[in-house]
Amino acid sequence: MKLRLYSNQCDLQFRGAAFKAISAFLGRGAMAAGILALVILAVGCRKTASLPSNRAQAGGPQPVRIACTVPAATQMLLQLGAAGDLVGVSSYDRPLLPPRLQSLPIIGNYLHLDHETVLNVKPTVLVVQMAPARLPLSLTHFVRRNRIQLVNVRLNTLPQLYASARLLGSVTGLTARAAQAIAKVQARLATIHHLYVARRHPRVVFVIDTQPLMAVGRDTFLDQLIRVADGNNVGEKLGSGYPALTRETLVDLKPQVLLIGLPGQPAVMGDADPRIAPWLALPIPAAKKHQVYLVTGRRSQMPTLQVYKIAALFGRLIHGGKIRKQGG
Repeated sequence: MKLRLYSNQCDLQFRGAAFKAISAFLGRGAMAAGILALVILAVGCRKTASLPSNRAQAGGPQPVRIACTVPAATQMLLQLGAAGDLVGVSSYDRPLLPPRLQSLPIIGNYLHLDHETVLNVKPTVLVVQMAPARLPLSLTHFVRRNRIQLVNVRLNTLPQLYASARLLGSVTGLTARAAQAIAKVQARLATIHHLYVARRHPRVVFVIDTQPLMAVGRDTFLDQLIRVADGNNVGEKLGSGYPALTRETLVDLKPQVLLIGLPGQPAVMGDADPRIAPWLALPIPAAKKHQVYLVTGRRSQMPTLQVYKIAALFGRLIHGGKIRKQGG
């Protein structure tokens, strides 16, 4: 039996980009959809025996067993040192997992949750991401009936990321470690901002998806990271979330720096690279100054406790203009 899950419009837009980004990494045969960051549900078999958890679940005697359907949240759990608590992940997690976790069961995707498989892995916690108003009653009944704690993370903005990290820290009994990790992120973002604050603030457009064209709009963690790097995200003029745009609109925005998100793809091989040449042909300042960059890091659109690495990359590209082979 499968359960269909729904999300709000902002989540769907970002998940569409995230799906495509992750699919590009997996290969053209995978279902088009990226995370940024960022956000997907999943199905599978059994947990690796080499990573036992010795901690009891907060508020109960049983050990923590987490079925996580959100790739960004999976990464956050790894960053908190809770790998041993994972018993199931999204199918889109595997390219991002270390070898010792590659055999973790798959429990579905962000649209479908396989009840039988979830029950087979015996989770005490199920992690999802969706707007509370869109949470299906069938899912609520399922977790209550099977005594599974439902943890609904939100990762659209940096404050939501911090709140979700605290929530995951509470669930795993790693509250202090989560607080330390958040403080580290905030300190590093402050350092990056201070590094560039006295410089000019060039107009930036980050095309997060190319089919169809979608930009980073306002009220998103990527918008906030561009601002941390002291760029002027003119994509905010298109609206909140990840709005669609046309090439004509892109030209009208007159970006001085153009970022093209292709997570998981090879780094650009120069201006003759067929993936970058069409952008350099546009009548925009970024093309004239050769400040068009492919952002190819696998986690370059993913809201995790290492978002400071994305901000640092933005800073180098926006203000340095010399980096052609990006990580992230």
